[in-house]
Amino acid sequence: MEFEDWAEQEIMSVTSGLNIRVPSAHQSMFKYIGLNTKTSWDYLERMLNDLEILGSTANSLNDPFELSPFIFDDLRPSVIANSIGDRGYNLTDRLNGKPEIPIEEKYADVESYRETAKSYLSRIERNSRIICFCERSDSPLLWSHYANSYKGACLHFFGKAFSSHLGQIGYVNYTPHRPTFPLSLALSLASKPHLKSSKLRKIEADRMYFFSKAIDWSYENEMRIVYDITSTKHIKIQKDGLAAIILGPRMTEEDQTKLREMVRKSPLAHVPIKLANLSTNSYSVQTG
Repeated sequence: MEFEDWAEQEIMSVTSGLNIRVPSAHQSMFKYIGLNTKTSWDYLERMLNDLEILGSTANSLNDPFELSPFIFDDLRPSVIANSIGDRGYNLTDRLNGKPEIPIEEKYADVESYRETAKSYLSRIERNSRIICFCERSDSPLLWSHYANSYKGACLHFFGKAFSSHLGQIGYVNYTPHRPTFPLSLALSLASKPHLKSSKLRKIEADRMYFFSKAIDWSYENEMRIVYDITSTKHIKIQKDGLAAIILGPRMTEEDQTKLREMVRKSPLAHVPIKLANLSTNSYSVQTG
């Protein structure tokens, strides 16, 4: 992409309010892990040894409303024409004297375009993986919900740990209402994915689909990475991107020893391991 095109798109996305807020290179990003199953320990060991982190499917996350904006069917012939870039005439046909086909007749079969749009959304849901982080490590709710009731751990990353070109990274937007996602937007992305204007539509779609959650979850201050598993199976971690590993206040001595040994044998043996404590004068968790 030419610089002028990139700059134009960036300006348009900012002025239209579409930009997803992105963590800076030195922004702390915390990921809580339970370490209460063999799978969770294997996940940590793979991350430490292979410097990669795997995303989850939407169905495996604890919010049943993930990837579920309200799908609004706005498709009709004129909308279909606009979505796929048909301006109502074909220069070649005009030069050859062929009569123009009215839009209402040309796109009378709305159902086929409806299926194209729905198929696109199904493919996005099937192929997308999500890695969740949050902005804080002192929340008692987060330790309770995501770190096995304080017996797990919390991984402290910096934003520079992850390459932005591998997936969309950004803050979640919290709203009292589910976003309304028009099928015409899905159709335009399915039909013309390589057009310059499609980048803005993709940002708009991602914001509604992946980066919007109910306001009830706002205490999480969530950030996330969303990527397509057909492009990459995992997200690589820069070696200096993991700042520390925080052990839960109720982690057993046995698990502490197991984790320390796992880190010692990995390429990330330099990463400091800290023990969290319950605050003595507030409802929070402190890192020692």
